[in-house]
Amino acid sequence: MIAVSRETFSSLKYKPTLLQVIPALTSGGVEIETIEIAKAIIAAGGRAIVVSGTGAGEIKEEGIEFRTLPLNTKNPFRIAKNITRLKNLIRKEKVDLVHARSRGPAWSAYKAARALKVPFVTTYHAAYSSGSVLKVFYNSIMARGDRVIAISRFIENHIIKKYKKFSWFEASKIRLIERGIDLHLFDPTAISKDCVENLKDAWGTSGKRLILLPGRISRKKGQELLINALSRMKQKDVMLVFVGSAQGHDSYRDFLLQYAGSLGLGERIKWIHPCHDLPAAYQLADVIVCPSLSPEGFGRVIAEAQAMKKPIIVSNHGAAPEVIEDGVTGWATPPGDAEALAQALEDVLALSPARLKDIGEKGRRRVEAYYSRDMMGSKTIAVYKELLPSLSFPAFARTSS
Repeated sequence: MIAVSRETFSSLKYKPTLLQVIPALTSGGVEIETIEIAKAIIAAGGRAIVVSGTGAGEIKEEGIEFRTLPLNTKNPFRIAKNITRLKNLIRKEKVDLVHARSRGPAWSAYKAARALKVPFVTTYHAAYSSGSVLKVFYNSIMARGDRVIAISRFIENHIIKKYKKFSWFEASKIRLIERGIDLHLFDPTAISKDCVENLKDAWGTSGKRLILLPGRISRKKGQELLINALSRMKQKDVMLVFVGSAQGHDSYRDFLLQYAGSLGLGERIKWIHPCHDLPAAYQLADVIVCPSLSPEGFGRVIAEAQAMKKPIIVSNHGAAPEVIEDGVTGWATPPGDAEALAQALEDVLALSPARLKDIGEKGRRRVEAYYSRDMMGSKTIAVYKELLPSLSFPAFARTSS
């Protein structure tokens, strides 16, 4: 269970209903965060509704109310229809605030919320590509909230740089709330030795040093780069494990395995999906790698690795260098540089147990200080409270406390 947030709705004279909208509830970081914030809303004394296009029926979380609407679309005509659907839902459920986390649903939610004078919040999760005027406009919805939550300093700076020239944009509405992880789940002291040994046997990694890359199979995540780096390493008693879903990228996954085979690495690389015990996988690993080719908006894996007291190597762009302390809790290498990544891996695998312990302890403290789930929840509730007392609401009865 999530710990009770330090921020609550106790100052309000009613129990607020807060609606989050998202395209689909799958296994990604945005989806995990949506559920975590819904739990924080309930812990703070509110009512949490999550609306998604797909996946709502597959998740069972006590107290959270799930609704399904066809939100998983970028089609402007379907987005327009969703405005009416969301307006009806807001009226029916007496919603006090709408929180959008993706561009397509955000346009529908924005129009519905504005029509009913309901506060509208967005979370800006990524530095969206914007190669055309139309794309800039489409992306801009994520900066149009009454409050705009930036998930890292990198994203905060990106928002300001991208939209400061527009008259409607107000930088004062941005709130920095870094992503938070479950420190009880990602806790090395909570992982049994039997779990780790069973995983080692299942993966066939006994007697090998293990490099782990958790995350979906995607060209942007840098799996190909990491295979290239492994081929350059002098150490040969090393295995590489990819943990994550192909999510429709099956052909790319097959390419990666073929590419590894062409380099003579076929026996030293595994792809694991699903992995039902990710914390145990971290515990088994000697080093975690997040070699993304595109800048990450935050990098949940980076925080999870530090929480598990594991050394982490990241690409030196996006939010990654701010989530670690370079040279202290992790290392940043130039994006796309296989030689530099190979050298960093060699260096980390050569560290003494005492040095690794020191890195691990400092990494854990860093996550506890900045990237906990409870802190993320508390800060988000505080943002909601900024808007609930001050903006006008639809003329319907409140739910009593």
